[in-house]
Amino acid sequence: MAEGFFGELADQVGYPFNQMPIEAFTSAAGGYGQATLCGSIGVAATCIGSVTDVKTSKKLIAELSKWYKQEKFPNYQPEGLGLPQTVAESVLCEKSVGKFMEVSGFVYDSPERKSRCASVAGEVVKKMVELLNAELA
Repeated sequence: MAEGFFGELADQVGYPFNQMPIEAFTSAAGGYGQATLCGSIGVAATCIGSVTDVKTSKKLIAELSKWYKQEKFPNYQPEGLGLPQTVAESVLCEKSVGKFMEVSGFVYDSPERKSRCASVAGEVVKKMVELLNAELA
């Protein structure tokens, strides 16, 4: 997610986006390793904050979080697994993934859960870009 956002800005704009250490965002996986805030939301917040002022950043992060809590995930399923959709009702990884595992029967380490989370990350970045484009256009 961070690579796509900052990588594109690095290619199109250059500095300061070509200075972003993408590896710094790997800690977001698994709710920052503690099943806390969904890593997709955390990384999106950093991306938004890097290109907007504080007031706009807070507004867009709130909109993104509200959307995340209400969205049925995963919509995007490129692997064609037919995974069940669930509504997180929270931005916490534990709640979001937990609901999915409860409904699907898949365990945390399953490839299906990993596919679901990768799909969610794609959906979050798409929504983030839509919000940024609407705000900054």
